[in-house]
Amino acid sequence: MVHHPDIFRPEGTLTTNENKNIKDDPIKKKPDTVFLYFTVGTVTLLMLVGCTTFGWASPAVIKLKSENPDVNPLGRPITTVEISLLAGMPVLSSLIGSYILPRLADIIGRKTSLQIIAIGMFASIVGIAFSSEIYLLIISCSLLFNLFAGVWGILPIYLTEICEDHNRTKFGCLMSACIPLGQLYCYVFGPPFSLRDFTLITAVPLVPFFGLFLFAPESPVYLLSKGKEEDCMKALMKLRGNKLKTELEIDFNKIKLSLRDTIDQKTDLTTLVKIRESRIGLLISMMPVSGQYLCGVPVMMSLLAPIFNGASTLLSGNMIAVIVGVVKCLTFIITSYIIERTGRKPMLVLSSVGSGLSTLLIGLYFYLKYIDSVIIAKLQWLPIASVFLYIISYSLGLGPIPQCVPSEMFLPHQRSTAHSFITAYSNTLYAFYLLVYPLLAEAIGTYACFWIFSGTCFAGAVAFYYVMPETRGKSIMEIQEMLKRY
Repeated sequence: MVHHPDIFRPEGTLTTNENKNIKDDPIKKKPDTVFLYFTVGTVTLLMLVGCTTFGWASPAVIKLKSENPDVNPLGRPITTVEISLLAGMPVLSSLIGSYILPRLADIIGRKTSLQIIAIGMFASIVGIAFSSEIYLLIISCSLLFNLFAGVWGILPIYLTEICEDHNRTKFGCLMSACIPLGQLYCYVFGPPFSLRDFTLITAVPLVPFFGLFLFAPESPVYLLSKGKEEDCMKALMKLRGNKLKTELEIDFNKIKLSLRDTIDQKTDLTTLVKIRESRIGLLISMMPVSGQYLCGVPVMMSLLAPIFNGASTLLSGNMIAVIVGVVKCLTFIITSYIIERTGRKPMLVLSSVGSGLSTLLIGLYFYLKYIDSVIIAKLQWLPIASVFLYIISYSLGLGPIPQCVPSEMFLPHQRSTAHSFITAYSNTLYAFYLLVYPLLAEAIGTYACFWIFSGTCFAGAVAFYYVMPETRGKSIMEIQEMLKRY
């Protein structure tokens, strides 16, 4: 074993020289290792399975509306109220998982928590597949959403703590790419298979996850917070195996500095709100999450096929859903590789403006269809083009960035509490939209709903431009200092 003198220093603050070296860090950035890519790729398989929940309803609702018992396990068409309950109740109930499960990360570790949640998700998906009553379907979906809320809260913490300042947003955006990938997974396998087989297929990525994630390390930050200094260094050596001893020591001391005087602290939401920088961090973290959900994406992606089947477009709803899924995946991946050059703030502003314009046009199309305009036959291309504009715009910022922001805003001992709150907040917005949309669209029309989405997008662009700070290239400690002065 390589000995690192800094690791075995008695408890205490770091020296002035160390603090200066950590801040200046003149060592050239090293490329990301194969093992880091392996770890990120493996853990995101769990995210992929969870994100199929965002697209499962699109083909599932069509099957559940069928009168054919071979297609519809309920044996009867599902009602509008039941669609609202099936879409909204699981998300609403997941507030419980949002609050409880991320806290496991501080008790039993990030890696172990994710492994336990994965087992529960597998069991839940099997329950959904074999449900023949609407109440069983809602209960099984609610359990799955609760467990996925835990993944949503823990996985960004894990990725932040195994990455470095220069690549944490890139890998965070790659994690977010699982959202469109999970939806695409549903759009491809949903139509040709029965509801039972299709649901079971969504659990397939968990099989390699269970085997491969055994070789992934625990978070170095968590290990050091528990006093496991040697294990922390071993994890760093695996994740950053192309670095020299002195470089690894600097990385180790960065973690130690971020944990200084906080290892034994317990942080609840009340304590978090009392601290200026963490209070501001919460408000800033809520901004992109609000923009993400209020732009209409829960409706657009979850009910994409049913919406466009009713739009009388040139392509079927399922075909549009598949094309949209492919475009969205590619744009998310592109965003992950340019985000560190462009910054978070410009991408969020651009994304909001583009999303607002596209939802405005989609609303216009549905309005012309509603009033039986004579020009509607010549505009069947408009919703398709608008959807592509929406997906590209959304994927440039509102899609991938909101999941990355909270992990940057808080110290290690604050992250689980902060993520619990942010996850609960986002799930509340998500549940509200899915519960209200079917009823609201029936009451005021689809076109009016999309115009509401458009207005929130433009309002979000203004808020991002004037309020959102830029964190590109900054360390966690530098961000904390920035929040103190904000």
